Amino acid sequence: MIKDLGQPRGFSIFFLTEMWERYGFYVIQTLLVFYLLKQLHMIDSKAYVIVGSFTALSYINSIFGGLIADKILGYVNTINIGTVVLILGYSILGISASLYEFVIGLSIVSVGTGFLKPNISSMLSIIYEKDDIHKESGYTVYYVGIYIGAITGSFLGGYINQYFGWSTVFFSSSLGLFLALLIFNIGKLKYNLVDRRKNQVSIYDYALCLGIVLLLILISFFVINSELLSLFYFIFVGIFCLSYILHCIITHKGNQRSKLTAFLFLFLFAIVYWGLFFQQFFSISLCTGRICHLSMPASSMSAIESLGVIIFGPIINYIWLYLKQKQQDLSIPAKFSLGFFFNSISFFLLSFGIWYSISYNIFLPNIFIIISYLLIAVGELCLSPTSLSMVSSLVPEHLRGAMMGVSLLSIGLGGKLAGLLAADSAINAKTVSLKQIQHIYLNSFFSYFIISLITFIFSVILIKYIRKLV
Repeated sequence: MIKDLGQPRGFSIFFLTEMWERYGFYVIQTLLVFYLLKQLHMIDSKAYVIVGSFTALSYINSIFGGLIADKILGYVNTINIGTVVLILGYSILGISASLYEFVIGLSIVSVGTGFLKPNISSMLSIIYEKDDIHKESGYTVYYVGIYIGAITGSFLGGYINQYFGWSTVFFSSSLGLFLALLIFNIGKLKYNLVDRRKNQVSIYDYALCLGIVLLLILISFFVINSELLSLFYFIFVGIFCLSYILHCIITHKGNQRSKLTAFLFLFLFAIVYWGLFFQQFFSISLCTGRICHLSMPASSMSAIESLGVIIFGPIINYIWLYLKQKQQDLSIPAKFSLGFFFNSISFFLLSFGIWYSISYNIFLPNIFIIISYLLIAVGELCLSPTSLSMVSSLVPEHLRGAMMGVSLLSIGLGGKLAGLLAADSAINAKTVSLKQIQHIYLNSFFSYFIISLITFIFSVILIKYIRKLV
């Protein structure tokens, strides 16, 4: 095992396990829209619905994975089940020969992700002592570490598909998850990583969990297949989630109530942020393939964002630690605001680049895409690691598994929002000219810039109030 980078013993096990989960997820996240258009010959709008629903379900199922870990199986068992389910899901994607078979595979992957992702992040907190000053920096290092898997999946996925085909790239994800299963269980024994809650698990509990897994796969299948059903489902899940947070706020008192109220505000901001962030896999990805002159698969360009996370992660982590030592550290809501700030600059730059390409009747210069992805990465580093650390900082210990699921659910709702926003950029590339395509993307990206800028201003206004709650 690699060294634990100044963190408590066993730290590396968590991000090595999550690294392989991210490899598989980014393979499918970056290639899915291209698979639907090229292999299944869908139009943009239909593809955006499926990609949005899959992205949303992958995170929304996290709330069920978190609840199962909290109430029934504990972290370790839930992580192992999620990993096995993921191996099965990616294998089905590799052998699928029709839309329905492919959707079955997507449904299984979304459930497996929901079981593994929230709980590996939550279990990481057990290696830290209470009020450990290294916790937030640890989550940032963890976030950078797992992005090795993300950049590998993003960059290599397109090339593996180009030279070896769709089946091979999906089977590579299965192999990665098998390695994750080995790493987690060997590391758990080596470092004596134990769930402190000591859940007692019976055969009945495992049978109940199997039933829940099958039910979630069935629901996910119908949600991905139906645009109308998906809309109703995500509205229902959003209302349920909001009601759960409000229930927790009402049933807690004093400092815990104030912190949970702050959590609610940040949860709502996060939904909007992720709706804009995921455009890199929707409108930005297709825009890159259509109006840029590339020497690599268009899907591989998104690896630049993951590379940005790895490059800038240590720098931003150092800045946070420096400010903390000077007792001038930024609050959680301030870091959230920075996420919107960098997102807005990114979309403004894309809009300017497309305007420039229209003015000079040329393809969009790649430099605009590259810088845009790097800005998105900086914004993600400001918000996402803070969001992970926020759960362990603001939420009582007995709610952390479920609330980590809720935090990831905000990403899921943002994923569905991303699909709805991307519909504004949907085109039929066979029937419109390059200049028409450029104008469509210019209008869409400028509207995303306005949304991000307005949300940034609003979040800045609320910093002082949320900071008092925290």
